[in-house]
Amino acid sequence: MALRLLLLGATGNVGKALQTELFLDHAAGKLDVGIGARSETAAAAISTSGLRAVPFDFEQAEGFEQALTGVNTVFLLRPYTLRQLMYGKQVIDAARRTGVQSIVTIGAYGSPDTPWPTIGWNFLVEAYAERSGLAWTHLRPNFFMDNILAQRDPASFTIFNGLVRRVSWIASEDIAAVAAAVLRDTSKHAGKVYPLASDAASPDQIAHYLTEATRQPHRVVVPDSEIVMKRLLAQGREVIYAQALLDYVAAIREGLVDEVADVFDTVERVAGRPATKWPEFLARRFPASA
Repeated sequence: MALRLLLLGATGNVGKALQTELFLDHAAGKLDVGIGARSETAAAAISTSGLRAVPFDFEQAEGFEQALTGVNTVFLLRPYTLRQLMYGKQVIDAARRTGVQSIVTIGAYGSPDTPWPTIGWNFLVEAYAERSGLAWTHLRPNFFMDNILAQRDPASFTIFNGLVRRVSWIASEDIAAVAAAVLRDTSKHAGKVYPLASDAASPDQIAHYLTEATRQPHRVVVPDSEIVMKRLLAQGREVIYAQALLDYVAAIREGLVDEVADVFDTVERVAGRPATKWPEFLARRFPASA
């Protein structure tokens, strides 16, 4: 019988890439891949892709056990809000009650003794998973390459980003490739923590790469913190979480986060293929300009 997976929070960039990674395994009957779907529209899109939609809503904890019954491994990508703490706890509790064997979490990269809440909150969920009795594997991405495109104004060729300094990045496809390798053989990766950061660059360097990829001159503008706060709140972040994000970015600008530009060979070691660098990432997104 195929191992049954349930992917939670897997409808964004990383989740869609992970669905692509696992589709052939599902089609061949090697894995039975279920995707948590909050709405009928999401469920229909998942079913159309050939995977199995499972009703699931992080806000409806009473439905967790039904979704998790019969599942061998849970992939848990929590929303990046303060609510992730309770979401993570409730999913792990339900997984334990329903006999789930292993859990693969996605959190955030930072030093083990990080003082920054946006990283530390992820560590707390991981620690809870580790004491649950489930086999566990933690994936810790640093900054997402895909987010730069969301911060880019295509009309003015401007990137609105406040980091200023050189930091390390990871592509969603690379996160998905590592996650897929882990999900195919959770026993091999049990008890492992995998940092995910493959290419270091400052926003100004990325603007240069974008200029080359699109043949349009790009620039970087540091957005006003009040504007960023309003945007984060509009996206559903709590005030305390949004302020913690702003504080973390300010600390990076001030050079207070020593590990922020660390890079690793995790993609090569775990997924068995080269990691994506910035020029390649942008060439995929802007093929007509190549």
